[in-house]
Amino acid sequence: MKKTVDKTKQNNSKTAVNHTASKKEYKQSKKQGAEIEQTTSSTHSRMAKVLIAMLLIIVAIVFVFVSGAFNISEIMVEGNNRISNEQIVSFSEIEKGTNLFAISKKEIMDKIKANSYVDRVQIKRVLPDKIKLVIAEREPEFALQLANSFVYMNRQGYILEISNHVPNVPIILGCTTDLSNAKENHRLDEADLQKMNMVIKIMEMANNHKMQNLITKIDISNEKNYTIYLDTERKIAYLGDGTDLNTRFLYIKAILKEQQGKTGEIFVNVDLNSEYVYFRENG
Repeated sequence: MKKTVDKTKQNNSKTAVNHTASKKEYKQSKKQGAEIEQTTSSTHSRMAKVLIAMLLIIVAIVFVFVSGAFNISEIMVEGNNRISNEQIVSFSEIEKGTNLFAISKKEIMDKIKANSYVDRVQIKRVLPDKIKLVIAEREPEFALQLANSFVYMNRQGYILEISNHVPNVPIILGCTTDLSNAKENHRLDEADLQKMNMVIKIMEMANNHKMQNLITKIDISNEKNYTIYLDTERKIAYLGDGTDLNTRFLYIKAILKEQQGKTGEIFVNVDLNSEYVYFRENG
């Protein structure tokens, strides 16, 4: 009899535990449902905000392109000296009345840079209706002779122009670049570009000694013996491989002073530690 009572108590206890567990599960399920409902509501709210923002952006874009407020009324050009404003605008092919945001900056840059004298281009939109073209130009610093013409180029070896006018810059002799099909915006070949690095150093050193205007030609045919022509002084100077340029230019400057009025050759292409620099007058 006692065993039967104990068993009944156990069953009642289990029923109470199950009932309690069911209540907990119900509360937890209700809570989860509320959280899901809240999350769904929050998601819908965010989606509505995103849709409104997108709609506003679309309206703004339509306004920008349809409204005449952003149509270009003025094209400004800065930084150019050699090329005129009219030429730059013509190269750009920008037309007044075009929407400011409808233009392609890259296309405009490419069109302007087709001119060999243009190195870099910046394009700035000036709201609401102006565009600014900022130009960085290349400068002719050297020239090559091609039959009766001259090929103007900058220090990076870019061909800028082919002209019949005698240049007021040093003429480079001894280039190996094939100039038979020389075109603007093309460059010298790699071997000549390497030698141009030494040419630039020579001119910078000449500038330091205030002799840059005396150099009329530079022969780069022999990279172990670069040669400069000083036509107004009626002299040629042999520089060797270009090492210790400062000392060599000091010797050239002293010899020019000592040998004024004489035609001849200056030999500074010697070992400065063991040999003497000398001048040989032409007979």
